[in-house]
Amino acid sequence: MSEKKKILNMVADGKISAEEAEKLISAINSEPARETHKSKLVIRITNEAQGKTKLNVALPLNVIKVGLKFIPDKEKLHADFGTTNFDFSNINWREILEMAAAGETDDLFYMDYEEDDGTVSTIRIFVQ
Repeated sequence: MSEKKKILNMVADGKISAEEAEKLISAINSEPARETHKSKLVIRITNEAQGKTKLNVALPLNVIKVGLKFIPDKEKLHADFGTTNFDFSNINWREILEMAAAGETDDLFYMDYEEDDGTVSTIRIFVQ
């Protein structure tokens, strides 16, 4: 149950006055948006022509934030998918995390790339 709903229920039950509820709701609305520990950054690579998902990883945002501190900025991040090698180091991970922390939920990163066999795969990074 949301915090606002709990406050409204307390008013309905006569536990607090409408004025007290208004103050509590104002305090909730003035708090900065918080990232919940349940938010996950999802990295998904799919190839529609082949009908398969090549990568589907969901990691807690706080784990990724900590992990990025240990990866040097110039470090290369490669992944092999069958015969295709993809360089993830060209993705601006810090910018993606900033957008995620700001509450963005749409695609934070989206890119189509051509596989060695000529089919197209899609990389999507989003918050779930």
